[in-house]
Amino acid sequence: MIVRWFFAVGSALAWIGAASVLPSTVSSDTALVGWASGASVAAELNAEKVVMGVPSPANAMEIERHLSSAPHRAGSAADYATALYVQQRLQRDGFTTRIKEYQVMFTGPLHESLTLLSPRRVNFDMLEGTPGHHTKWELMAGPPFLEESGDGDATGPVVYVNAASKDDLAEIDARGVSLRGAIALVRLGAPGAGGFRNLDPSYIAYNELRKRGVIGILEFMEPATTGYGGGATWPAGNYKNLNMAERMGGMSPRGFGMFPPGDPTSAGKAPVPGAPHKSWDDIPHATIPELSITQATARTLLSGMTGKVVPSTWHPMFEFVQHFGGNETVHVQTKFERRLKTIWLVFGDLKGSEQPDSIVMIGSHRDAMTFGAIDPGSGTTVMLQDADAFHALALQGWRPKRTIEIASWDGHELGLFGSAAYIYEDGPQLRQSVFQYINTDQLTTGDPFVVSASPGLYAFMQQICDVVPAADGHSMLGLRDQRVDPLLNPIVGGSDHQNFSYMLGVLSTSNGYYGAFGAHHTAEDNLDGLRTYDPGMKQAVVTAQVTAIQAMRAAGATVEPLRLEEIPTQMLKDLTALQATTIERTNGSVTLSELRAALVAYQTAAHATDVAMQQAETKGDATAMAALAAKEQASRDAFYRSDGLLENSYYHTLDRVFTSFPEIVFAGGKPETLKKGEDRMLTAIAEATAALKP
Repeated sequence: MIVRWFFAVGSALAWIGAASVLPSTVSSDTALVGWASGASVAAELNAEKVVMGVPSPANAMEIERHLSSAPHRAGSAADYATALYVQQRLQRDGFTTRIKEYQVMFTGPLHESLTLLSPRRVNFDMLEGTPGHHTKWELMAGPPFLEESGDGDATGPVVYVNAASKDDLAEIDARGVSLRGAIALVRLGAPGAGGFRNLDPSYIAYNELRKRGVIGILEFMEPATTGYGGGATWPAGNYKNLNMAERMGGMSPRGFGMFPPGDPTSAGKAPVPGAPHKSWDDIPHATIPELSITQATARTLLSGMTGKVVPSTWHPMFEFVQHFGGNETVHVQTKFERRLKTIWLVFGDLKGSEQPDSIVMIGSHRDAMTFGAIDPGSGTTVMLQDADAFHALALQGWRPKRTIEIASWDGHELGLFGSAAYIYEDGPQLRQSVFQYINTDQLTTGDPFVVSASPGLYAFMQQICDVVPAADGHSMLGLRDQRVDPLLNPIVGGSDHQNFSYMLGVLSTSNGYYGAFGAHHTAEDNLDGLRTYDPGMKQAVVTAQVTAIQAMRAAGATVEPLRLEEIPTQMLKDLTALQATTIERTNGSVTLSELRAALVAYQTAAHATDVAMQQAETKGDATAMAALAAKEQASRDAFYRSDGLLENSYYHTLDRVFTSFPEIVFAGGKPETLKKGEDRMLTAIAEATAALKP
């Protein structure tokens, strides 16, 4: 799963994504959501019994050994070997396969070093693990890195800047702390950060640090949220130990959400072989060295700092007082490879018997920052086990009504390059043909099991979770108190589903076991690490069962398996916090008060539509269902704008891009932009409501 540099924006999105909802509309014990009751439902349920028995721990482990025994970053020989393996497995299961190539900009480290020069000398070990006693995995993986880092050789004082947010740098300015010629030490994942108030996409931390004279950047993960503050650390538990770091995008002058998805050197275009690219020097890019360091290295630096004491909210979970510093001098060196490389997308089709041009797509990226046993090996393992299950059904004469397509993306960890390229090349057709997109990616990091879905799919996913046993074998996945431990959540970002959902408006999900994952993008995301995160490979079996049933039910449904009322219900839930923040930001000049009334009217109309759909499902009235589905599609289309969002024309869905009301949330505190976003949203809600009228 990709991690770019979001700063306060990323924290805010995580906070926004935590808002979950109950399925507010009617379901049925006698019909499947989206299915006309009758013989087809009985046949589907019988087929599901076969599928449930196919995934196995042994098969999952066999797939993992082929995928995750060596580092395989995008464009490498090892990456290509995994592409061929996936293709061969799909062919064995009767899928029609193809490999699609793109050429994208690759960045990777050639040399990195960090040395404390004074007041004492320390040559920091750049690898993860115990210095001087590294495992074979740590040696093979190499040091952690930040993909956006510039090349450089910088010497200067270390100054702690917390998360480098707008508020943090305002505090530094107010305290008179100089960043001129400094190496900034940045903390990622501070507890309690986020919320709508801190979300300002126009704020680009990298640019602000450079304005103040910063010549290098060091980043570390907060132990309170990613390390021992959360619980037992790896290998005894799921959290980071002090000698683990992250491989990430890093800081960039391109900011967040204001530029086209995918490869920035071919912005907004499909990077097919031979297509022109801008050079790295011709796009906004970092020009100073950036390093991802372990918590232990950060602790060593912080423990020796002097000067003014930082604010109490800046303190990472270390047992000493933190200071702004400036008394320690470090030497930082980085040298990066930047060149075009080929990536390989693998597709496998199981053609539908009735609607072959309508596609239920199961997608997971295949490239990894290191070994990727969980990120993304667990997701690819699910796809291939599902292919085995569909093959077992096909041998009994089964065929899906719609085409089931398995898509193995590449270039994901470079910035979702593969799926974005595919959409740039064939977007209009994909918008028409992809019925539902099911993302897998990293799926097996322990309890809880979480459904992240486009609002409208909650009831559909609830029914599926109601029939799949949890990995502990004690109950069904769906038997959870939604108020305490939410099962159903709106999708946010972080993987390829965001391209399908927000660029194309395709109904999408990303479901799995999403406990703490300290090994994320580390050398420890390896085959041995599976024993920590998925002992016995039981989660690999459960997630394959859920995904297989989801794909089968979507592929065989009479109509789109929607409960439309979930869309306005989710937006009403999110509106309360957004209103309070907007009023604060604009001193009451923008209140968003009209949105609530409009959404209540939409909710009422959507509820009536859902009741009628549920009744038609129960009666087995496919004709009535088709008529209602046409209205539902028209209602959803009201939120899709071909000209895109005001702030980013490459995203097209006004109802949700990472969060509800994206044009309002990402407007920051600009009243004129907020008002434009509110007006466009009001128009869309009115159109969506009108589409449901009898």
